[in-house]
Amino acid sequence: MNNTWGDMAQYDPVTWNWVIAVYLFMAGLSAGSVLIGIGMRWYSRDKKTESPILKAAALIGPVAISLGLACLVFDLTKPFHFWLILVNYNFQSVMAIGVVALLAYSPLGIAYALIVLKDDLPKWKLGFLSGIADLLMPFRKIIEVLLFILAIGVGAYTGFLISAMNAYPMLNTAVLPALFLVSGLSAGAAANLVVALLMFNTDTHSPEVAKMHRIELPVIIAEMMFLVMLFSALYFTGGSAATALASLNTGIWASVFWIGVVGIGFAIPLLAMLLPSSARHSKALMLTVACCSLTGVLALRHFIVYAGQSYIS
Repeated sequence: MNNTWGDMAQYDPVTWNWVIAVYLFMAGLSAGSVLIGIGMRWYSRDKKTESPILKAAALIGPVAISLGLACLVFDLTKPFHFWLILVNYNFQSVMAIGVVALLAYSPLGIAYALIVLKDDLPKWKLGFLSGIADLLMPFRKIIEVLLFILAIGVGAYTGFLISAMNAYPMLNTAVLPALFLVSGLSAGAAANLVVALLMFNTDTHSPEVAKMHRIELPVIIAEMMFLVMLFSALYFTGGSAATALASLNTGIWASVFWIGVVGIGFAIPLLAMLLPSSARHSKALMLTVACCSLTGVLALRHFIVYAGQSYIS
């Protein structure tokens, strides 16, 4: 039977719900933010000054992953037994490998945040943490490299996690890890820009913001390419896999895809690139476009999770 339902009440059989979609979004956001921040620092000639983009990444990384993990824990049947996952490992399980990566990534993210945000801690009434930041400073390089590598793993892991669901053709594809990693970069870049503008008062005409603008187009093109690959694979596989293509033209999740992912997430940022330079560098437009990118990635996570479980034979 073709499970192509048209309203939310018909999605009761869905095993993984919006909480998992938000977790996947937060994990990708955290990883993407860290990758963009550290990557831009390595690319920059001035490595002695903590740039607003790097500060934003250092803040977003641990906060986003902590919120995501909170969603994951409270989605468990027995949330207060979550610690059992930390002491029982089956390394043939994608989830177990992901837990190990997260256990290393999360504390390293906090340590890196203390290093990067050391000068900002007193104004946030967290000056008592400055001593810890001083102790960590000699290990900055190794922490930075390890965090960057782990961020790649965390960003791709979210795709591997749901691609292990063999019964669902849209989810059981090798394209998802790459799609989730690239869309995480999109969300991370957007979030870094929002936080840098609002919290660290970066100049909209700064060289770093210009670099962020140059990242936008390649990332959007890569996202669209992986989406085309995903749906092409479903089409050419045929049978039950091709059934999942109905998610593009029937039901509520078709609207989420075309309005949320394509319209808000892709079209608005692309159209903004066509505006005159003076308009593109206005703070209001930058914040609007960044929020559209974040909305598009969140919509993509929901579309993949819900439509992937619902449109099966």
